[in-house]
Amino acid sequence: MAVVSATSNGATEDAEGSKAGWLSKKTQFTRRWRPAWFQINQSRLLYGPNEKTAAKTISLIGARVEALEDDGRFGWAITPKNSKRTFFLRAGSAEEQQEWMVAVCEAQIKSGKHASNACVVQ
Repeated sequence: MAVVSATSNGATEDAEGSKAGWLSKKTQFTRRWRPAWFQINQSRLLYGPNEKTAAKTISLIGARVEALEDDGRFGWAITPKNSKRTFFLRAGSAEEQQEWMVAVCEAQIKSGKHASNACVVQ
């Protein structure tokens, strides 16, 4: 049985470092922030309206991950490789933001299909 730790927002991380939990995502068309369930599965970030229907996918292989410095609300962006779309995400705290960004970078590194400069989290 895997050891799972949880945070106040329901985010979990199992023994293998697979992270899951609630984040806010800026919608593509209305540009509003909506809560969504996110889960890292190998080299993909799955998301959806809840745990059971998290079926949309963001490929993390070669994706650019960057903190939104002037956001002031614990935001960051993921731009998949060869994509014009950027996904804007927010966490509930600076610590949670850092945890998610590190987990995304670790998933990229574990995939073995990353560039040498794939991940830098500050």
